[in-house]
Amino acid sequence: MKKITHLMIVLATMLSQTVSTQAQEITPPSSIEPAMYVFTGHDTYVDRDKTFEVQIVKDGDQVYIQGLSEYYPAGWVVGTMTDAVLTIPELYMGTFNFWGDEYALDFDGAVFAYDEAANTFTAADGYTTSVEGEVLDEFVNVILTGAEATAATPATPEVNNFTSDSYGYYVEMDIPTKDVDGNDLYTSLLYYQLYYQKDGQTFEYVLTQDNYVFQEVESITEIPYTYTDNYDVDEAGKQVYLYADDIEQWTAFGVKSIYRAGGEVNESPIAWFSLIDTSVDDINAAQVAITHYVDLQGRLVDASATGLLIKVDRMPDGTVRATKVIR
Repeated sequence: MKKITHLMIVLATMLSQTVSTQAQEITPPSSIEPAMYVFTGHDTYVDRDKTFEVQIVKDGDQVYIQGLSEYYPAGWVVGTMTDAVLTIPELYMGTFNFWGDEYALDFDGAVFAYDEAANTFTAADGYTTSVEGEVLDEFVNVILTGAEATAATPATPEVNNFTSDSYGYYVEMDIPTKDVDGNDLYTSLLYYQLYYQKDGQTFEYVLTQDNYVFQEVESITEIPYTYTDNYDVDEAGKQVYLYADDIEQWTAFGVKSIYRAGGEVNESPIAWFSLIDTSVDDINAAQVAITHYVDLQGRLVDASATGLLIKVDRMPDGTVRATKVIR
């Protein structure tokens, strides 16, 4: 099902129209590398503590922060540091697209206390963001803590479901936010990549702008863990709709995790989900038209292969019988 979010509820109260504004999005100096900080705070709208990553650029007494809005994480804010107090005024964060309409997001101002020794920014009173006066982000007890990411190998993800509804085919996945040793990963550095198998070959599944109409770039192969287009792709890969003319011919669907940290790029193995049809009943008496064998990853293997295999019999009427065999 397409998800319904707080943003949809808020925007449903407004007239759908394209926002035109002369304001410019804030950008930090490109010559300064952003530093990672971990956000912790209490979301008063859902009454829940939240943790995610933000980026901070310090340029003299000017401090830029990216990621304070869950609804537009690409947006930056900027404030002035005076006597260990960072004051961020009300300002325009940027215009984002949601279901074909554009909305201008405003940051409603905040004050952070800076602790240099602990490398933290604290805003007990928190902050809000808004669209045309309607509040979106609502946080209190906010702390931004400096962090350093080290190289790690991400744990292997899992495909939980591959199915269809009135919208089309979609997949549900679990992308772990831990490494192979059980340590937490920074989600802003975590990606996942999709694959499918057909005719015994493995292909990358690419998100193209032709199919994912609310996608802002031409194509995406490595999908950021935090990415969502608020339509076809849910954050964390919880649900992704798939567009291809040959999906019915796929024999397996796969996903792997990618972690970019500490100057390294580490990947998990591809986790495969077999798409062989095992739902056909009572076809034992039917004449077998074509028989082939696949392993548990859905890959075609020779009929003489040994181990635990799946024997696939495709019948003259197009139905399929799949049985496990051990040799």
